[in-house]
Amino acid sequence: MAPSQAAPSSGSSLAADSIASGSWRQRFFKAPWRSWLMIFASLLGCQAVSASGLLSPSVVVLLPKGSAVEGANEIFLKGFQLGEEKVRGCGLSLASVKLRLLNLDDDPAVALSGNPRLKLVVAPPAADLRAFSALASKRNLSVVLPYQRGASLRSLGELDARSRLWFLVAPVRDDHQAMAQRVMEQGWRRVMVVRDPSELGVAAAKSFIEAFEILGGRVESYEPELVQSVNPDDGERLKRLQQDLVWLGPDALVLASRPSGPLAQALKKAQMDGSLGRGPQHPAWVWLASSDLASDIGPEAWEQLLLKQSSRGPGWQKFSESFEQHWGQAPDLLAAAGFDTARIIALSTISASLASAEGSADPLGWVDAESEPQPLCKALRLRLEGKQVRLEGAASSFALRAGQTPSGTTVFTRVSALGSD
Repeated sequence: MAPSQAAPSSGSSLAADSIASGSWRQRFFKAPWRSWLMIFASLLGCQAVSASGLLSPSVVVLLPKGSAVEGANEIFLKGFQLGEEKVRGCGLSLASVKLRLLNLDDDPAVALSGNPRLKLVVAPPAADLRAFSALASKRNLSVVLPYQRGASLRSLGELDARSRLWFLVAPVRDDHQAMAQRVMEQGWRRVMVVRDPSELGVAAAKSFIEAFEILGGRVESYEPELVQSVNPDDGERLKRLQQDLVWLGPDALVLASRPSGPLAQALKKAQMDGSLGRGPQHPAWVWLASSDLASDIGPEAWEQLLLKQSSRGPGWQKFSESFEQHWGQAPDLLAAAGFDTARIIALSTISASLASAEGSADPLGWVDAESEPQPLCKALRLRLEGKQVRLEGAASSFALRAGQTPSGTTVFTRVSALGSD
């Protein structure tokens, strides 16, 4: 199936007229959510997404159900479909794969009880790790978690079946640890951390603080908590923060806040007035915002450090170029997770499963985290020879180990102050 050119578009959804006319992709994205999911499933050899008994596949891909996640599912499936086409380009095709929708509160063990051949399950993003650990233990199968980055990872160490759980992306805390390291490299060793309590920034702030202090940095605060929660509508609290900044004189102000949000705008105005320290050039700003939110940050009178790309793998650049050519939009980490998922399924089903440490068949026993990353076609050839391999990952380094999150490379941008050399 040859890739087709698509006109550029914005957002997580493509308009129908941005897909090549007459292609299956046009029908795919014109159709309602469940309809195009079934069209996509049919391309993988499934007769129907919701059918039970017509097929008994060894691999099931679960996607979250609900209108709120349709855009995310679409992005994931675009990456998945591209990954499938790369497998076809190596002269092979995916084994029987079934796509299913799963409500967030559904028990996956119940939803998958009618499939006796099941060996590999792909969990939805931000899955309930306890539920999927129980599934893996009960059914003696492996679970791929393509996009598990946040707070749920805290329960990982408590899970009995974590040796059956395989993660494809680095956790968000890796971005924060890398940011802390980069802040120290700038010579900004004393910082103040601020968040808007109406926004979900406290986890990011605490993650950054932990990493920063381990590296020897100092977090300044006149409050009991190191994270300063400041409501921008509270004039007195905002004024007190400005006074604290003047008295403490930190090297940098770390914001766990939306760049376009009211707190950031209020602080920007105060700094331009020289109300936060030694003139508009001080302190520097460090943004804990995601790369998507930070992409529109422009130069100011002070220096800024922001996340350009979350942690990702050595195959990202080639994947990104191929995805943009194929779909007419830049990919994100979720799309890369879908891309890697399709290729993992191919590598896991192309040859007999290797034995796990417990002696049972493990569909991902072929992963060799210590070896050099290999391009897909070579990795498939090695798997056909019964060898262990390490794929050149797009979403991570692909140094995969059961029960552990992988690593990747994080990219930052230092925005120079206006008027500086």
